[in-house]
Amino acid sequence: MLQDKYIKNLNEIKDFFTQGEKVSETILDFYQNFFNTSFTREINSIKKRGYQGKDIFLELLLIPFFLVSSIRALILSGIDKITDAEKDVYYRFKNRPDIDWRKLQRNVAKRFIKLSKQRGESSPGAIKCFIADDTILEKSGKKIEYIGKVYDHVSHRMVLGFKMLTLGYWDGKSFIPLDFSFHNEKGKNKKRLYGLSKKELSLRYHKSREFYTASSKRVRELTASKISNTVKMIRRAVKNGFKADYVLVDKWFMSENFIKDIRKVKEGMLHVVGLCRMDKRKYSYKDNEYSAKQLLQLKKRTHKRSRKINSQYIEIEVIYKGIKLKLFFSRYSRRGNWQLLVTTDLSLSYNKAVEIYNIRWSIEVYFKESKQYLSLGSSESNDFDGQLADATISMIQYIVLSLNKRFSSYETIGEIFRGSQKELIELTIVNRIWKMFIALQQKIVELFEIEIDMDVLHRKMINDEKYGEILILLFEKINQQFNEESFDNAA
Repeated sequence: MLQDKYIKNLNEIKDFFTQGEKVSETILDFYQNFFNTSFTREINSIKKRGYQGKDIFLELLLIPFFLVSSIRALILSGIDKITDAEKDVYYRFKNRPDIDWRKLQRNVAKRFIKLSKQRGESSPGAIKCFIADDTILEKSGKKIEYIGKVYDHVSHRMVLGFKMLTLGYWDGKSFIPLDFSFHNEKGKNKKRLYGLSKKELSLRYHKSREFYTASSKRVRELTASKISNTVKMIRRAVKNGFKADYVLVDKWFMSENFIKDIRKVKEGMLHVVGLCRMDKRKYSYKDNEYSAKQLLQLKKRTHKRSRKINSQYIEIEVIYKGIKLKLFFSRYSRRGNWQLLVTTDLSLSYNKAVEIYNIRWSIEVYFKESKQYLSLGSSESNDFDGQLADATISMIQYIVLSLNKRFSSYETIGEIFRGSQKELIELTIVNRIWKMFIALQQKIVELFEIEIDMDVLHRKMINDEKYGEILILLFEKINQQFNEESFDNAA
């Protein structure tokens, strides 16, 4: 189990940002082991007025570790730098349309997996998942290239910015951001396309790009379907050697085409687990067609109770558009709303399906941590290429931190229990988050008997800073309970 110093804050990477120069030295040392020769050779081919690409890239990675917020602040800070480049060198580097940031990020993620295996930190038997979700990157500048207003489903309002669709990879212990795409929304109002006036649209930054450049491909994704883009990302990930058992998504992704496309990947190697709307779509059950609500009414009296999750549930196998599915209806109090969890893996029990689905919350934790500590989405660049670069750099910083943190915390625990015959699995942040949410949702719906979509409740809770102290207390309780159980087992 993690020692106390690792659970005093909701965000486990925060300690890295409060140690100043010591941290930057750690990252510099880690950089030497993380980036292999082929990576260095590729990025070194990118030069700006004689400066090595790897040196420029490294300084961009180090910005948050030097406790500064921007390139300008880094240059004015007086910190000894790896190069003597002026700020324009960094900006031109980020704004280059020919840098394949997607490939760069993917290579770093592959390096993460390789180093984990070399250090014995991989989990061969653990469940591995692709996780897809989007988040709002709110902006203040209306001159940013391709900027517009997008609808925020959490706050239920239009905001200026981009939607960032992210594909993450859960390797059994850590969440790794693999890929992403930016999206804007044209809207139905022809007089205010993208939510902007004609004058505002004309003032947006614009630059020409060659059709086959890496950034030109990312520009074309702006108006593409997020669901189709998710499938493309997963196919790219599988093609590049990432293996998973499940694809985890929320209800906005669950559609006939998405499920069928995922099941076609590598001859059905991936199963889908996700929440689904209880809408008018029909499911075939015992030669009849029913909507989700009709199925719920039909089987309501046959519900069971899960003691582990403390919820009521109904389990039904159906066929949807030729696809065999298992439906789990569940609720956490007698007056609570029923919600629908769907999977293509017919072998899953209710408890296992819920446990797997809650791994999806690792991407919500990632969004929160990266926005707060790695400046994800805070880029002020008017150049769309600069926006892509800043988002990619933030994700690479997160990957590097995750591996560093994973090694440093797990080695100590491994030494303590090395002689044990039983495998001791450290509770990771997602497992603790899962237990925490289960406890909170039970108390809220039971004590107040409110009717609320649990998925909506989870999102609001994880994004509300006021819950910080409560979450810390829950972490400590989980830690205490785990230590007591470990002691009892050892005795």
